[in-house]
Amino acid sequence: MFSLRKETDYALQFLKFLAKSPRKSVSLMEVADATGLSFLFLQKIARKLRLAGILSAELGVDGGYKLKIVANKLTLKKIIAVIEGGCSLCTCCEKGVCKDKGNCLVGKKIRVVNNKILRILEGVKLSDL
Repeated sequence: MFSLRKETDYALQFLKFLAKSPRKSVSLMEVADATGLSFLFLQKIARKLRLAGILSAELGVDGGYKLKIVANKLTLKKIIAVIEGGCSLCTCCEKGVCKDKGNCLVGKKIRVVNNKILRILEGVKLSDL
């Protein structure tokens, strides 16, 4: 079965929550309370998203997280790539190098499918979810 990890699902829920109040910093505890997501898991997710430049973090009493990229510009492909560590069906699709070289019987077709999926993911924005 082809599926995204729970971490990506939570990241999408977190980002969607932030997109609802783009001007306000939101604490992870507020997100956890409103969504039922694990606070500790949200910390891990927020760190990845912040390091990737998707979120900004503000310290202090009124601190929290905000989107650095507006929801209609942030693609599903970008989010998946940050959380999953890449966005492809197989490593040769991502790196463009097939270990099996001439022995791979499905490589070209898999790359075609992979490219179609990537185009679809690139076309879906956070605001579309």
